[in-house]
Amino acid sequence: MKQHCANDVVMTNRVTAQKIIEHYRPTGICLDPCAGDNAFYDFLPNPKIRCEIREGIDFFDFDNKVDWIITNPPYSIYNNFLEHAFAVADNVVFLVPISKAFKSDKIERLVDTYGGLAEIIYLGTGRQNGFPFGFAVGCLHYKRGYVGDIAVTKWYKVGSGVKNA
Repeated sequence: MKQHCANDVVMTNRVTAQKIIEHYRPTGICLDPCAGDNAFYDFLPNPKIRCEIREGIDFFDFDNKVDWIITNPPYSIYNNFLEHAFAVADNVVFLVPISKAFKSDKIERLVDTYGGLAEIIYLGTGRQNGFPFGFAVGCLHYKRGYVGDIAVTKWYKVGSGVKNA
């Protein structure tokens, strides 16, 4: 089991989670590896699976293949989490500080080996989304075998239920 910090428990607003699921329209087997209070999990289509470390269901013990992972992962072990997500899923969507996408050469190599970053959805600051920090946050959609440009979209007032592209 990979250890993470108590500060990694940052719950996602349910309206935001629903908008993200509606945007990506995942199909096939979906996994929320950090289910928390089920903000993403409740909106994922079936078949769906959840992991939650606080319930003793550790994502790092999960090795079945899935089509989609959509979650707000622990930031302190981001590299390990991303690497394991790439090992089991064809599409990975993380709601994180956007800087995580560009934080190191190691991440860039990992992403290039997997495929690519297909889309970034900018959601504003963490505080605007109910997180305890002011960094820019967004969805990073990584896709196995993806080659192409990164689409960048800006959403406004998502947590209030309003989505503007």
